[in-house]
Amino acid sequence: MSFKINDIRPEGLMEAKKAFLEEDKEFLRSRKTQFVRVKCPACKSSERDVWGEKEGFIYDICHNCNTVYMNPRAPEELMNKFYRQSKNYEFWNRYIFPASEKIRKEKIFKPRAKKVVDYCKKNNLKGSSLLEIGSGFGTFCESIKEYNFFKEIIAVEPTPHLAETCRKRGFKVYELPVEQLELSKESIEVIVNFEVIEHLFNPDLFIEYCIKYLKINGLFICTCPNIESLGPLVLREKAKVIDHEHINYFNPASLSYLLEKKGLEILEVSTPGELDLELLKEALQEDLTLQKYNPFFTYLIFSSNNNIFDDFQNFLKRNNLSSHMWILARKR
Repeated sequence: MSFKINDIRPEGLMEAKKAFLEEDKEFLRSRKTQFVRVKCPACKSSERDVWGEKEGFIYDICHNCNTVYMNPRAPEELMNKFYRQSKNYEFWNRYIFPASEKIRKEKIFKPRAKKVVDYCKKNNLKGSSLLEIGSGFGTFCESIKEYNFFKEIIAVEPTPHLAETCRKRGFKVYELPVEQLELSKESIEVIVNFEVIEHLFNPDLFIEYCIKYLKINGLFICTCPNIESLGPLVLREKAKVIDHEHINYFNPASLSYLLEKKGLEILEVSTPGELDLELLKEALQEDLTLQKYNPFFTYLIFSSNNNIFDDFQNFLKRNNLSSHMWILARKR
């Protein structure tokens, strides 16, 4: 069934969501002859093994730092075209984000904004300017604005429909990748990017430009999936986080190495995720074969003893084995 963005009825939202997502995947799969091979996006090693394959996309694992990455992958120009034409992103901007924004703001973006402000105060920053790369629907920019901490908030969002939404919210928006910006050198106090770096063809270059724009002692705050977390370690390519848009899967050590290599000082690395066991439970419920080959985790997750469940989630957090990774770094 084909869908038109403007003519979707409420009862057809789920079908449309699946259809647009599949269109995005097919856009990339049909252009695999244009894909190129790359070295590890963290350490640049060419020593690798195949880690897995999902829906026609192949992922390697680096022998040196255990980063997992799509290889071969769409070149940067093709990825930029992919995001510009994406019906799936247009669909989310039109239907999903507005419908879910209130709860997402309370559960995700307000706590995220508070954490950023707390980092700034702890590091004696004055709140002159914040640049969010990958602003999406603009909910974080709006959440951080409510703290009245930053004098200037700038959004970078290359996807046209999302960029327009950010503009309508009153933010200054650059509809370009960060590598194409023309900002003054060392003009930004804080650069944040949430779930962005895993999408980038060249994260190395991305970080170079972020450092160029950051003031001395400015903060670089990044979140992304942690490939050395429970889900991928147990489920591998069957984990939901493995998808056609995520082409770099760092771990705490490899992402720290990449940032330090570019001259940033690592201040904090954490994996404060909360949904790891719930996501694994869903996967085990959907696939009985996974239960058969993972009896320990099946017992753990379906145990009636809530203390076991809670204690294990806390163990994952303490040892940086949760799925959602935060990294805080400073420019020296």
